[in-house]
Amino acid sequence: MLDMLIKTFTQGDVACYKSSLLHSSFWSQHNTKMFGEDKLTSVPLTWLMSAGRCQVLQSLVVRQANISVIHLKLKIQQHDLPINYTFWLHNNGEVIKSVYAIVDTLQLSIAKNTHVDEITLTLPEPDPLVIPDYDQQDNLQGEFATPSCLITKPCSLNVLLDSWWTIWSSSQLSNIDDVYTEKFDVSLPGVFQQKSSSDMFEFVLSIKSKLTRVFCQLEDVVIEGNNAAIKWFIDADEFGQKIRLPLMTILKTNGEQITSEITTCDILAFNKRHQHSKLFE
Repeated sequence: MLDMLIKTFTQGDVACYKSSLLHSSFWSQHNTKMFGEDKLTSVPLTWLMSAGRCQVLQSLVVRQANISVIHLKLKIQQHDLPINYTFWLHNNGEVIKSVYAIVDTLQLSIAKNTHVDEITLTLPEPDPLVIPDYDQQDNLQGEFATPSCLITKPCSLNVLLDSWWTIWSSSQLSNIDDVYTEKFDVSLPGVFQQKSSSDMFEFVLSIKSKLTRVFCQLEDVVIEGNNAAIKWFIDADEFGQKIRLPLMTILKTNGEQITSEITTCDILAFNKRHQHSKLFE
């Protein structure tokens, strides 16, 4: 699957891509879900129209059972800044049943030195958003899912992942110094290079301080060795309107602390869906 994605999204090998799909396959990206050969083929073609031929600077795969989480750090020709593209594939090793993908479109805009409005116009219209009117203040006794709840087999990373999750789910910022190594690599949405716990602290704080009734929800967790991939989203209110921010995070650990984190979200697709939002300003 890694080779197929690299060939498709860097060289335009659409035939290789098509041969990996079922008639029932779907692709979810930019807050819209696409079905059918024409729409699925448009995914790499639209990317190549925006980015052109690319070079892979880094790739990372976390695989468990029939799920493969693949991250590509891409560089556009004649441009130096990287773009994060993360794929969450349900597959049987030969064909893809479904894909949830997030590309950092703000990084794409910056890397190309193109105005965000130009990139936003190329994005599809988002699907309707339905968020239940759930208020944590009415459910103070409820137990919320943690990563260890979704990990079915014995795993040495349970405590570490649950501690990492409290940073987001409970705004427990003091855990940042505990769960990350002193020198760790972190790649956050829209920004290219961070190297310290202060960057993580400021990113979490900037999100949480602008929102109310914040609810962080896990969707899935994949473990391979000392690496983990987490698919999750943030539901919240902003200026009295509900927002949802889908994210994917890949963590590399030494078994006790996190040595590397890549968190990807689609900022321009988020802004297109939530035009009132000031979250990333």
